[in-house]
Amino acid sequence: MTARPDETMLRWTHLLTGLMLWGLIGAASAETVEAVEPVVSGALASGGLLGPAIRTSLSLVAVLAVLGACAWFVQRMRNGGHLKGGLIEIVSGVSLGNREKVVLLRIGEEQIVVGISPSGMTSLHVISGESAKQAFSNYMEQAE
Repeated sequence: MTARPDETMLRWTHLLTGLMLWGLIGAASAETVEAVEPVVSGALASGGLLGPAIRTSLSLVAVLAVLGACAWFVQRMRNGGHLKGGLIEIVSGVSLGNREKVVLLRIGEEQIVVGISPSGMTSLHVISGESAKQAFSNYMEQAE
């Protein structure tokens, strides 16, 4: 049984979120508590503030990079990036409501306009040949 693209995206999102949380918990538990040395009033602790500031900045950059990678991956899965280059290519799609959509599919030299609703899919128009773009434009002008 194969998973739908929405389920696959959700599984990957859960996996990446779990890995990030696991890494954060592991990093928090790996910290050791050091003995605190008294600091003379008006003086900096040994080592200064530059080291912790750089470490904090690098940690922030790493977390933002991971979040950016996750957002890119989710966006790619949402746009149907895994369908490009196959036999069937989604050229365009328009949402007509909460659950209705019109999609233009390309299969070889043919383009098919398909209506998608909760009750199923319906072929609305088939455009054959190389002049598919011109034929579709003419069809849409006639519909207006």
